[in-house]
Parts: sequence; C-alpha cells; structure tokens
Amino acid sequence: MKNSTINKILLAFVIFFGLLLMYLFINKKQEKSDVTTNNYSVENIDILQRELHDFSLNNGEEFKLVNSAIKQNFLIHFKGMIKEFDSLIIGKGSGRYLSSNIVVTKDSVIFTKITNIAIRKAYGHNLRLQNNLTITIDRKVDTTYTTIINEKDTLKFNTDFVGMNNPFIRSIGSEIKVDTFSFMSDEYFSDVFIFGDSYVNVGSKKRWPYYIYNANYKFLCDGLPGGRSVDSYSFLNAAISIHKPKFVIWCLGMNDKSDVLTVDKDWMLYTKKVISLCKQNNISLILSTIPSVPSRNHKEKNNFIRESGFRFIDFDKAVSDGQGNWNSELLATDEVHPSTKGAKTLAAQFLKDFPEIKNYSK
Repeated sequence: MKNSTINKILLAFVIFFGLLLMYLFINKKQEKSDVTTNNYSVENIDILQRELHDFSLNNGEEFKLVNSAIKQNFLIHFKGMIKEFDSLIIGKGSGRYLSSNIVVTKDSVIFTKITNIAIRKAYGHNLRLQNNLTITIDRKVDTTYTTIINEKDTLKFNTDFVGMNNPFIRSIGSEIKVDTFSFMSDEYFSDVFIFGDSYVNVGSKKRWPYYIYNANYKFLCDGLPGGRSVDSYSFLNAAISIHKPKFVIWCLGMNDKSDVLTVDKDWMLYTKKVISLCKQNNISLILSTIPSVPSRNHKEKNNFIRESGFRFIDFDKAVSDGQGNWNSELLATDEVHPSTKGAKTLAAQFLKDFPEIKNYSK
C-alpha cells in the first residue's frame, strides 16, 4: 500500500511536470509568434559603415560603404600609401542605372557611368603612383569634381559621376595601406528624410523635390530610379543607423506591382515594416499616395494610405482623378513621370500637406 501511494505521488508529479513543460513550450512559441507578427523588421539588413580606417587593400579585394540612393551632395574620400600599383577602381554602385566608377591605371583615368548605355571618358596622366595617394569625388547637384593627388602631382577633372547604391574601392593588382575610405553627406543629418523612386530627385525640374530644394529647405533626398519598397527599406535602415530624423516621408509604390482587386502584398509588407521601424525609433512617419498612371494601378494602395490613420501627402489627388487619368499637361509623354508642370503641382501639394518643411532651412 505504501509503495502504491508513493508510485501514485511520483506519477502525479511526472504528469504535473510534463504539463508544466508543455505550457512553457506553448507559451514561448506563442510569444515568439507574436513578436514575429508585430515586428515587421524580421530579416537582417546588412548595414555598412560610412567610413573605414587603417586596413590593407590587396589584389582582388573590395571594400564597400553604406548603401543609399543619394545622388547629389556627397563626398567619397580615399587616402592611402601605395606599396604596389597596377589598377584601382573607386565608384558607387555596380551595373545598376546611374552607377558610376573611376578606374585609375598606370597611364590613364577612365570614368564610366551606366545609363541606357555605358558612358566612358578617358584622361591621360603623368602620376607616378608611388607612396601617398588621395582620391576625392565631390558630387554636387549636377556636377562632380574629382581630384587625384599623388605626392606633389595633382589631377583634376569634372564628370557627371552620379552613383547608385554602395560606394566601393577595388584593387586589381595593387597593394595599398589605406588610411581612410569614407562616404559623407550632410543630408544624413537633416531632420527630414525623403525616400522614393525616380520621382524623388533634386536635380531635375521635372521632379517635385527640385522645387523644395531650391526653396532652400534641407532634407535627405534618397530616390532610386526604378526602385521598389524593398530597396528603399534597406536605405531607410542604413540612414537611421547614422542619424534619426524627426520625420520620414515615404514615397514608394510606383514601381511595385499594380493592385489587382486588392493591394499589392509586397508593397503592403514593406510599408508595414516601415511603420514598425519608425515606431521603434520614435520617428514621425508620413506616407504619400501614389498617382495611378495608364499602365499602373495604385488605387488600393492609396485606399490603405488614406485609411491608415497616418498623415500623408496626397500626390494622387493633386494630379489625377485617382483612376490613372491625369489633369491636362501634368503627365509626361512617357505616361509614367510628371511633366515640369506636373512636378510643380506635386511640389505645391507637398508644401500644403507638410508645411513643417518650412522650419528646416539650409
């Protein structure tokens, strides 16, 4: 009887302990599920630094810096001590539209920019390419000033180096002890960050940010031609790792898939990730409607934006009837981008819906 009682007690203990473990397992699994559902920044974003110091660049090696679609107002700087020299490539982006690079060889410098075709221009030089080497690529709004200094010799030339994505330095047969490799832009320290696609560009009168920039307002302008939400989500993560602004203005969706009965799922996924990321970092998020065009329907995206509870710039209302029919003279002949008049109309809507920009002068 005594052994039977002990066995029953032991059995009860085992059952209780088993149920407790099961409860803890299920609760932990549910807790993990809740985190995954509510935190939309689930995948790892590879965020690189803006500057690197004191490293060796050997034959075949490449080093990259922070990812962005910043096309104006930046400085790429490289400084090192040459041990052996054959060729060196410094650039921003590779293979993508507007990506640009400069190749330094023993007797020439070759500039390349990718558009619909590869644009190349070569410059001869008399640099000895020994000892100290400094390369500076100073991008303004519409011109890039490149300076190469080797010991007492200096080579200067202007190009239309624009660049897209990561700045990089790559060795081909060279060995250099690098002191500094950096990518700098004062725009990173603005209180307003604007992310978008080809609509977002301060260098063209056919793009609405041109008029905001030339009204002397300060903001980070990160616009990737052909860019989708997934691309700019990466740029946003990189930018706020450098500086957390007060406002993020999200202007993505034109190049995401058209809505068919319901909102495009990929656009929705990354919009929710942006919402979550801004909330986590205490940043005020402002969305923007996407004008539908004859070949692209964004009606459901715009319905979501208008019903989301977030502030938004109503670009769609400014230029069209919401069905892809733009007001007269506002759509360019490619039927995707705005005309100059359309860009001015979009800029006016931006100022109307986001008057706070007037607090941020250069």
